[in-house]
Amino acid sequence: MENINTLNPIFYITDDNKKCIEDIEKKLRLLIINEEDKKTKLRAKSKVRSIYSSLAIEANSLSLKSMENIIEKKTILGSRKEIQEVKNANELYEHIKEYDWKSENDLLKAHTILMKYFEDDNGYYRNHGEGVKKGNKIIYSAPQSILVPSLMKNLFKFINDNEKKIHPLILSAIFHYYFVYIHPFSDGNGRIARFWITLILTNWNSKFEFIPIEEEIYLRKEEYYELISQCHINGNANIFIDFLLICINSLLEKTTQKTTQTIKLSKNQIKIIELIKENSKITRNELADILNITPDGVKYNLKKLVYYNIIERIGPDNGGYWQVK
Repeated sequence: MENINTLNPIFYITDDNKKCIEDIEKKLRLLIINEEDKKTKLRAKSKVRSIYSSLAIEANSLSLKSMENIIEKKTILGSRKEIQEVKNANELYEHIKEYDWKSENDLLKAHTILMKYFEDDNGYYRNHGEGVKKGNKIIYSAPQSILVPSLMKNLFKFINDNEKKIHPLILSAIFHYYFVYIHPFSDGNGRIARFWITLILTNWNSKFEFIPIEEEIYLRKEEYYELISQCHINGNANIFIDFLLICINSLLEKTTQKTTQTIKLSKNQIKIIELIKENSKITRNELADILNITPDGVKYNLKKLVYYNIIERIGPDNGGYWQVK
């Protein structure tokens, strides 16, 4: 690709990918984030975990607690560079809703914030060669700098053209891989690429604001780098798509387990939530038939879900509907 100024992402979507997407969507439906959680520390905790993980991947040595203290404007001991990295990342993630994932200009603005005080060319594409080293060996040489502007325009054209054709989970993986393939900036490429995944997915489903995807990537850091390198060799994004879907599914599995354990939902109650999501006007008798329990059993479980503040009845028994809160 470095010999041309166009970019044509190569990938295919497997049956396993489709099944993984279905699993992710199911878990998202089951994930309960109530209004009180949103107003309290849940968002802040998720944000600091995202920042910690993304910076730790890039060898920032500060602890999670130190980063939390920095974000809370408390004084800590640490290198000025690492502390500034946290402040910059916090400023970026704090204003995530202000960025348009389809805008190349917004990406340049995001890089300006992320690399503030570090690079003379922050917010601008590199004008020199770049590569990735492992020890003293160069294991990847990025496209020539003269090609970067046109390659980035092509990448943004691709995601704009395919916004409604490719599932956001797949699109975010494609963007990430081809972004790091282009390696458009002097520094901060990995951090911006991971932020853009979160930005794309938060735009698709607001629950991702409370799900630190970067943390799961950090836990699989060696695999993450290895698969990106393998994609360079293969000339397509397939195995990175597999990797990201597995990461997100795994993270949601942990998150939904915590949620259901906290409020002690039964299997029938979880199934009722799914069925109401699919058909808000489903009747008690229909629920009883599907679950193979008595109408009184359905009534008991619905009362529990109302008590947990998970569902509510809108309108009368006849003619109304259920809503998952």
